[in-house]
Amino acid sequence: MNLFEKELMDKKTNYFIIDSSSSAEHNDVDFKYYSYQNRNNNQLHKNDLIIYRRSGSGSEWGNEFYLYGAGKFGDVIAKDPQSGNDIVAIEQPYLFSHRLMKQNLRTFDWKFRKFKGKWSNFFNMNGITKITKDDFVGLLSRQLDMSKETSNLSLAEESIAVKCYQAERKEAYFIGDEVKGTPSRRAVDKFFTDKVKFIYHYKSALTGDTDEDNLVAVRIVPWEDDPKIRLDPRNGICLTKKLAKAFVQGYFTLTDDGRITLSNLASAEPIINKTLNKYKNRKIYMNKQYSPNKKYLNYHREHIFKR
Repeated sequence: MNLFEKELMDKKTNYFIIDSSSSAEHNDVDFKYYSYQNRNNNQLHKNDLIIYRRSGSGSEWGNEFYLYGAGKFGDVIAKDPQSGNDIVAIEQPYLFSHRLMKQNLRTFDWKFRKFKGKWSNFFNMNGITKITKDDFVGLLSRQLDMSKETSNLSLAEESIAVKCYQAERKEAYFIGDEVKGTPSRRAVDKFFTDKVKFIYHYKSALTGDTDEDNLVAVRIVPWEDDPKIRLDPRNGICLTKKLAKAFVQGYFTLTDDGRITLSNLASAEPIINKTLNKYKNRKIYMNKQYSPNKKYLNYHREHIFKR
């Protein structure tokens, strides 16, 4: 990967998976700062490369860990006066195109340690696990292979994708069409697509289909209609491609509790009509924390739905 080309060529570079709570309270801000217990863990040094891991206890997904990004260990910029930890800047931040869940790692050929089929104690309990260069490169390749549509972003777009991640965690959902002269749409799509699919456990909210090649993170309120909510995952639903197309075209909408309402107008594509009739009056799966915003659903009913 071009972003880490220099570090990967340097034989002095070490590689780690680090757990992050992403808590400003603990001076952990994903892709920006990392609170490092240097007194007890003198392993990480400037220019080492890291992969972020959300542990099961900090996970939003049923207590299941996942890997979600990478970066470079930078300079110590401050010391925590209470803990004495070093506050380290994270440089060259990179957001994964696809979170790597347990199911995506079962067949991964780990080099730093033999995987024996159980994840308990596979990663170090102190939250810092040294891995090999092959592990680091392999994990980056795996997440790219799982989301080829966002595998060719420019460095400027990759930077925007990271900023989208950080903004969403602060519930700041606005983004313009450009950021410092760089079109934002592809970068936003990288962040938004995986966030929405992750919320729905990489399944269609309606059919339960798990074939990721057939899944789309569809916007309830279209991109061009409201830049203030472009980063809000509650404006997204994970659907199969055919159902996503029908939703965007207004051939069905959703009630506030997620029940399908069909349009009186039929699509010109018989296969879409057949699919819609199959799921008439069904309810979509709704994540309690990230269920679709009712205001957005109302907008879809009023402005997109064909009556």
